[in-house]
Order: sequence, then structure tokens, then C-alpha cells
Amino acid sequence: MTSKPASNEPKMGRLALGLLPFALLVVALAAAKTWLKATIGGPIFYVVVAAVTILGMGYGNYLSLRLHRGLDEVHKASAEFAARWSMPAGQAAFVLLLFLPAFRDFMTSLVIEFGGPRPGMTVDRSVVVFAMALGFMGVVMLQGIATVVFNVIWWKSKQ
Repeated sequence: MTSKPASNEPKMGRLALGLLPFALLVVALAAAKTWLKATIGGPIFYVVVAAVTILGMGYGNYLSLRLHRGLDEVHKASAEFAARWSMPAGQAAFVLLLFLPAFRDFMTSLVIEFGGPRPGMTVDRSVVVFAMALGFMGVVMLQGIATVVFNVIWWKSKQ
């Protein structure tokens, strides 16, 4: 009877289990939104949303540090290269996307659809906050994509 060598790749179950708290945070906040707004009011609800966001970001940093602990020198160098160049690249990509009329129309339709105002209505503070949050999420998503791209660039340059 032969035994298989242990795989160095992370298991999908572990990854799913690690990402489960993110999904639970989003689902719990979405499910409790109307109840929280009715119970504690609008301004305090936004504080709760900010606290949940900070908790999610902190958990993401925890997962990142935990992952980087097990890396060797080459993998750490790759991660540092990707982290160094992905932030400016993601920010620049978002600014360049804002120049495309189709992207501007898409973002505007998202704000109108989920923010509430219809054409000809005045815009209140919640719509502005939603639009800013949407822009921030777009920048963060593009930074994540840039991290993957720069990681691939690192590995392709080393082959």
C-alpha cells in the first residue's frame, strides 16, 4: 500500500470555511437591515454598517497575514511585488474606467436603481454616500484584480 504525498495546495474546503464569515456578515446585515433601521434609527444604522465593514476588513487582514505566514522567500517576494504595484494600478484603472461613457452610464444606473432617486428628483445624502461607497468598492475590486495580475507577472518573469 502506497501513500500519496501531501499536496501543497490549499484545500477548497478550508478556503470556503475561511471565506464563510464574509458571506455571513453580508447576509446577516442584509437580513437585519429593515429591522435595524426601524429599531435603532438611520444614523446609528450607518454606524453599525461601518462597524461590520471594519470587522470584515479586519478579518480579511487576518486571513492575509495567516496565509503569508506559511510562504517561503520566493512567494513572499511575489506577494510584496504584487502588493506594492497593485494599489496604484487599481486606482489608475478605476480613473481610466471613469472616462468610458459605458462605465459611467452603468455606475449611474446602479446609483439610480439602488439609491432611490428617479430622474427629476432631488438627491439626498444617502444617495451620495451610496455612490461614494460604490466607487470605493470599485477601486478595491480593481486593486484585487491588479494584485492577481501582478502576481502572475512576477511568476511569468521568473520562469
